[in-house]
Order: sequence, then C-alpha cells, then structure tokens
Amino acid sequence: MFFRLVVLISIIMVTYSCDFISPNKTTLRNTALLDTIVDYNDVDVYPLFLDCNNCDTSEKQNLCFEMELIRRLQKITGKNSLGAKGTVSDTLMVDILVDVEGKISIVKIHKNLKIEQQVPELDSLLFHSFASLPATIQPSLKRGIPVNSMFTLPILISAKE
Repeated sequence: MFFRLVVLISIIMVTYSCDFISPNKTTLRNTALLDTIVDYNDVDVYPLFLDCNNCDTSEKQNLCFEMELIRRLQKITGKNSLGAKGTVSDTLMVDILVDVEGKISIVKIHKNLKIEQQVPELDSLLFHSFASLPATIQPSLKRGIPVNSMFTLPILISAKE
C-alpha cells in the first residue's frame, strides 16, 4: 500500500513538473510583447528619392536623400530672388514632414526676429519651394509599413540689400 502511494505521488509530480520545465505562457507572452514594442524614434528605411535606390546601406540612403533634397531646393530657390532690408547672414531651422504618401511639407520654421524683419517674404518662398518638390518620394518604412518621418533641415540665409 505504501509502495502504491509513493508511485502515485511520483507520477503526479513528474506529470506536473513538466509544466515547470517547459516555457510557460508568461514567457511566451513576454516574448510576443517585446516583438510588438516599436521604437518610434528610428525607422528601418529612410525616405528616398528614386535616384537614391541604388545606395546599399541605410546611412548612405539617408545621406543621399538629404543631399538630393538640398540640391532640389537650391535649384527651385535659385530661380527666385528675395529683397532684403539689410545684410543678413544667419541660419534658420525648418522642421519638415515626409508623410506616408511621400509628400514633403513644412511643419515649422524656426527663425529669429532679425531674419523675419529683414527678409519678410522668406516663409512664402520656403513654402512654395517645398510645394514644388516632386511627389516621387518613397516614404520612410518601419517594419515594411509606410510611416511619417520628421527632419530638421538647417538653411543658411545670406542676403544683402
């Protein structure tokens, strides 16, 4: 009788001890939770102009996008001239958004009062220049899904009366 009781308890312990050895549901749930955590400050693929598709690393793609954006903006703004009410040499920062459809727009222009007073039509030129950019931009991708991305673009303003 005692032997049967010991065997029965041993079988019960072996059966339930497998649950302690195998990964439990909490561990699997934590692994799934870690897989769903998204870093919103970084993207897998930066926005791209079609000319930048041949770059092999994401750093080169990002640099290509920035250089191509600057080149295209210089080409557009070079056609326009602004009248300055004095000599200006300063840098302003422009927050730009590349949305999920690949459209670039200005979110905010950070400039000091001196630039605003001496080059009053600068905002309209910048908004017009960004609106003139082609819509052939691939948006940023995060896990294969198009996402919005924000950039801060420094623009050097140098103007004379």
